[in-house]
Amino acid sequence: MNLSLRLVAIVVLLLPGLSLAASKTAMDWIQTMSEAMRELNYRGNFVYMHDNQLESMSISHMKDESGEKERLLSLNGEAREVIRDDKNLTCIWPSSRKVVVDFSRQNSFSPIFIPDDVEKIGSLYDMKIIGTDRVANHETVVVQIKPRDKYRYGLKFWISADSGLMMKSILVDSDNNVVEQVMFTSLELLKEGEELDIIAIPPIGDDYTMVRYHSGDSSGSIVSQTTWQIGTLPKGFKQQSVLTRLDSASGKTFQQMVFSDGLASLSVFIEKQSDRQLPSGASSIGAVNAFIREMKEFSVTAIGEVPAVTVKQMAESILYQNP
Repeated sequence: MNLSLRLVAIVVLLLPGLSLAASKTAMDWIQTMSEAMRELNYRGNFVYMHDNQLESMSISHMKDESGEKERLLSLNGEAREVIRDDKNLTCIWPSSRKVVVDFSRQNSFSPIFIPDDVEKIGSLYDMKIIGTDRVANHETVVVQIKPRDKYRYGLKFWISADSGLMMKSILVDSDNNVVEQVMFTSLELLKEGEELDIIAIPPIGDDYTMVRYHSGDSSGSIVSQTTWQIGTLPKGFKQQSVLTRLDSASGKTFQQMVFSDGLASLSVFIEKQSDRQLPSGASSIGAVNAFIREMKEFSVTAIGEVPAVTVKQMAESILYQNP
């Protein structure tokens, strides 16, 4: 055996993950991760770093003949809890003694990014395998997702070579600065039979207030009588849903439109202006950007974990038309 072949053999023996990573493309790994995070039964703990804060959380997830169910619990600070199934999203807030029930939507409540449409994001992002690593005692393949324009953040995923589950992710801006990070400290697949009792709403006292955060679902036009129209959206973003929501504080309804590019998502809210209305313009908290625009007697707010330029263009794409 010549020297070059011997060196290759040594590398393969020392770094078995490299040969494993080479057997699949980056898109293959992202597809594997997307399916694993939705289809497998698992539980674990992870840390979520954002806005110079470190939050510890637990997750339990299961998929059976009745659908997908998931439970998130904050392990430090307020013991808030989120339970999601295919229909409802239930948030329990002990400090305010409230239970908030909303429509269920993947990625609307969790810091864990999971692509909805891997094939679609292939036209908007460049994906490549950049190495292997070890996270929480799992051998992982590291995949970089880099946006092709300024309208979305980049991501890196550490994907378990065995299960396909996501072990770590970082969200980066256009300067490659880390704006959010999720890293599992423990993660295990559930054994057969364990999935039966992991997703259950805990006992809630009589002093809790139940709040339903929606009053209907509209899958058609934004508002009747064509009062509102959508202009030019940032490339790749499509409207996913339109909801009529109820503000429990004021008793007024407002419209929410949800947009996604298959990975990133954001919402646009349209409501009548009020005395407690926030001022127009841009604002941000960590990776979340918002842009508020006044139109007639209405306020249009675009908000999401996307760059500032994206929410600004989204808010400005909503046009008012006299009926």
